Amino acid sequence: MAYINKFDRRLWLLASGWFVSAAGFSISVPFIALYFHSELGLTLTEIGLYFGVTAIIRASTQALAGELSDKLGRYSLMVMAQLIRALTFFIISYAIYTDQGFLVIAILLILNAIFGSIFQPAAQAAVSDIVKSGERTEAYALTRVAGNLGWAIGPAIGGLMAAKSYPMLFIFSGVMTLISGSIIAKYLKGLNQLMQNSEPFRIMEVFKYKGNELMFKLAGIIFILYLVFAQLIAPFSLYSVDLIGITEAQLGLLFTINGLMVALFQLPTSRLLGRFKLTTQLIIGAIIYGCGYFLVGFATTFVFFIITMIIITTGENCVSPPALSLTANLAPEGKTGRYMGIYGFAVTFGWSLGPMIGGTLLDWSKPNYIYMWGSIASLAIISAIGFKLISAHIPDKANNPIEQKITL
Repeated sequence: MAYINKFDRRLWLLASGWFVSAAGFSISVPFIALYFHSELGLTLTEIGLYFGVTAIIRASTQALAGELSDKLGRYSLMVMAQLIRALTFFIISYAIYTDQGFLVIAILLILNAIFGSIFQPAAQAAVSDIVKSGERTEAYALTRVAGNLGWAIGPAIGGLMAAKSYPMLFIFSGVMTLISGSIIAKYLKGLNQLMQNSEPFRIMEVFKYKGNELMFKLAGIIFILYLVFAQLIAPFSLYSVDLIGITEAQLGLLFTINGLMVALFQLPTSRLLGRFKLTTQLIIGAIIYGCGYFLVGFATTFVFFIITMIIITTGENCVSPPALSLTANLAPEGKTGRYMGIYGFAVTFGWSLGPMIGGTLLDWSKPNYIYMWGSIASLAIISAIGFKLISAHIPDKANNPIEQKITL
C-alpha cells in the first residue's frame, strides 16, 4: 500500500490504460507479418519495404504529436487517438474477413499506426507532468511494466487464435483499445490543466536544431538502438516461425516471456541500476541487447529461442526507463511534449525502418543467417559507443536519475 500511495493516483490510472492498450495491440499486430507472408504471399523483402514506407509517416506524426500535446493537452490527444485506433482495428478485421487484399489492409494499418504515434508522446509527457523529477525513471519503469503485462497476455492469446482466425485477432484488439480510451476519458481529464506552454504552434519549431543539440544527438543514438529493438516484431517472428520452424503458439509464448520478464524484473532492474548515470544504464542495456540478438543467429530450437529472449528482454529493461527519463530531464519547461515527440520520432523511425532492414538482411544472408543477426548486434554496440561519447556533454544534473530537471 505504501508503494501505491507513493505515486499520484493518475499515474496508476494512466498505467492501467496503457496495460489494456498494449494487450489489445499485441493480440494482433505481432502476427500481421505472418499473415502477409503465409496468407497473402508477400516476400520477406516486400514485407520489410512495407514497414519501411510507414517509417516516415509514423515518425513524423510522433514529432508533431508531441508538440500538439504541449498546445492542446495530453488528455484530448490520448482519448481521440485511442477511439480512432479502436475503430480502425474493427475495420481491419472486416477487411481481412472479406479478403480485401494487401493494399486496403496496409492503408488501414498505417492509419492505425498514425494514431498510435499520436497517443505515445502525449502519454509519455503526461508521466513527466504527473510525477516529481526525481521519480521519473521509476515512474517510466512502472508504466513500462503495465505495457508489458499487456504484452504478456496479448501474444499468448494471439498465438493460439492466429492459426484459426486472423479477423478475430483484430476484433479483440479493437475492444481492448476502446476500453483503454474509456479509462483515460473518464479518469484523466485533469491532465489538460497541467499545460504550461502557451506559445503558438509552429511546425518548424519541432525540428529546430539550435538550442536542442543534445536532444537531437541523443535521438540519433536512440534511433540506431531502436533499429535493433524493431527486429523483435516482424524479422524475429518470420525467422523463428517460417525459417527455423517453431510454431505460432511457441512464438506467442516467447512474447509472453518477454512481457512477464518486464513485469517481474523491470522495477528491480531500474532500482539496481539507479546508482549509475542514465547514460551508463543505456550503455549496459545496449551491450546486453547486442549479445542477445547475436545469439539469435545460432538458435535452432525453441529452448534456445527462450534463452535469447531472456537476454534480449534484460537489455530492454536496462534501456527504456532511463532513455525516457533523460529526455524529460533535458526538456525545457513547457516543452516536455516537444522533446517526447523528438524522442518518439527516433523510436518510431527505428521501429518502422528496422523491419525493412531486417527483412532485407534475412533475404541477403540465406542460408547463413548469423551474418544477418551479427549485423543487427553490431548496431547495438554502435549505439553503446554513442551513449558513451554523448555522456561527456550531458550536464550531471540531467544525467543523474535522482536529480531535478534542468532549465535550459
